[in-house]
Amino acid sequence: MPLYNDLHMRTLIIQLPLGPASPTLAYPHAWVEAEPGTRPLKLQWAAAALLPAADRQTETVALVPAAALSWHRVELPAGLNKQAQRVQAALQGLLEDRLLDDPEQVHLALQTDWPNTPRPWVAACDRAWLSAHLQALEQAGLPVHRIVPELSPGTTARPVQITALGDADTGCLWVSHPERGVWGQPWPALRPAGSAAHERLGLSEPERASAALLAEPGAVALATELLGPGVRLMPPAQHWLAAIAGDWDLAQFELRANARSRQLKNWQRAASSLWHSPAWRPARWGLWLLLAAQLLGLNAWAWKTRADWQAQQSSWAQVLRETFPQTSVVVDAPMQMAQQVERLRQGSGQLGAGDLEAMLAALGQALPPGLAAPRQWAYQTGQMRLQDFQPDAAQQQALTQSLSALGYAWRAQGDGWLMTAQAQAKP
Repeated sequence: MPLYNDLHMRTLIIQLPLGPASPTLAYPHAWVEAEPGTRPLKLQWAAAALLPAADRQTETVALVPAAALSWHRVELPAGLNKQAQRVQAALQGLLEDRLLDDPEQVHLALQTDWPNTPRPWVAACDRAWLSAHLQALEQAGLPVHRIVPELSPGTTARPVQITALGDADTGCLWVSHPERGVWGQPWPALRPAGSAAHERLGLSEPERASAALLAEPGAVALATELLGPGVRLMPPAQHWLAAIAGDWDLAQFELRANARSRQLKNWQRAASSLWHSPAWRPARWGLWLLLAAQLLGLNAWAWKTRADWQAQQSSWAQVLRETFPQTSVVVDAPMQMAQQVERLRQGSGQLGAGDLEAMLAALGQALPPGLAAPRQWAYQTGQMRLQDFQPDAAQQQALTQSLSALGYAWRAQGDGWLMTAQAQAKP
């Protein structure tokens, strides 16, 4: 097995064989790199226990062969998208007459955008067969993150496609039609060659003329013989790339056990594409330039802010030295200036906001009418604690506003009230 040393998101595609799961059954598989480009897939075969190991950077995709699926269009009841628990039962009821087996034995899966599609497609396959293969891969250490159909109905961008797979002896010609689904015919049913080959495929002449014709190497000659010129050579299993690039995921209803893991792989695949894909290179350059501009802007803003702060500190220090020349060392200019002003005030005998007399005067001035002054209080420098004082809510609000206008803070503390000069108030 090849070794992959890159850390890009890779995909391991494993095609499920048509036979029942067994330890000796060989599984066709191929690696797909994050950017596959034009390199053909390297198809290999191995039993489940011998399949290559998948690391955290690998998405494991199970490919359901076209021969294992049948396709049906349904008209779902209105509002069913709001009742997810009833979707499976509704599908089983709608398809009961169209399925060859009991609906309980068939796994059904809706196309991704079915809530917005008037007549969505439903893929059907044998539930026991699919579950057995998924379990065999799980036991081999390869939990499947997504289940995709090998071929799916055409779209408006690809109305009709004819794909020739295999070789002239065991191959089959498959038709993908946007209105009729997917169906195939083995080569013996299409012989002898002639103008009626497209009719045996169920196509009109205009549909065959406009169809995209692809063929693997072993079938290209026979496809050209039956369908005429215009057949394009396709490397073996190259149509698998289109299968995994589509939005189909058959892991629905009872097979949603790995839904979170699949979602994580989808996010990893998208992140890997954004990080490594050449198509996203301009966006990555733009993101790096944006981040660099933001970093330079932040550094410039921080430098200017620091310069402004240093200029302001120098200005305060100069004012302090000019006002109080005896100051020899400047550590915190605003605080040192406030201390010098307080010393001058005390030396002149003036009352400060934190003195007892000034606080009592302010309290008396701020008391609302009808509210008696407190009888018990305790004082320490800049703070006065009042006891046995119970203003109502309106009085409390008025007292707070009045004291704030006078330069004091007022708040409840324990079973009393605390009045503090705002210069010394605690947050």
